[in-house]
Amino acid sequence: MSNQPRLAILHTTPVTIQSLTALCSRLLPGVKVNHYLDDSILQQINVEGCISAGVRYRFQSLIALAAASRPDVILSACSSVGGLLEEARELFSIPLVRIDEPMARNAAAKKSNIVVCATVKSTLEPTLALIRRYADPAIEVESLLIAEAGKILATGDKEAYLSLIASRLTEAAEKCETVVLAQASMAEAVQRMPEALQARFLTSPEAGVAALAAHFA
Repeated sequence: MSNQPRLAILHTTPVTIQSLTALCSRLLPGVKVNHYLDDSILQQINVEGCISAGVRYRFQSLIALAAASRPDVILSACSSVGGLLEEARELFSIPLVRIDEPMARNAAAKKSNIVVCATVKSTLEPTLALIRRYADPAIEVESLLIAEAGKILATGDKEAYLSLIASRLTEAAEKCETVVLAQASMAEAVQRMPEALQARFLTSPEAGVAALAAHFA
């Protein structure tokens, strides 16, 4: 078996695969990356409005599938199932990492009011809870749901999805100094924003993948 370090990434939408592949190539050179996708998980969460037993079973099965290839680390690219990933740490010896945790820590460290943006309701609460875990209680944490973009995400039309998000993010940036994008799939929309506003946005892919370097040192 090759001694090349290996990373497994779990996805609940195909939209995140290409961008995370590029990020890993840039930030984790020499690391072999394998992707595992179950795009029915997020759909079921949004239909049922909760994390059901079926969702929990399928996500744990996705982790088990990735773990079977014996990667050094497993990264979850979906904030909606962040809590499930933390639960699964008791079941697997391989490090299980939330892509949004470094972003949440960075947001809390800024000591300014925060607005969390998402396209699906199922992502808002887990991300808000994660940020509040690290933030000073005095910091105001608001939310912005771009529900119409969530519907587009389900169709797989990436261009329309990113264009719509970019058109709504100006509203958030004008309201708060720190804007958190709760979904990894939203990150590319920042590049479509005016350059003067881009520094206000925190995204999970860049911070999440960069933090993985410590596992491969």
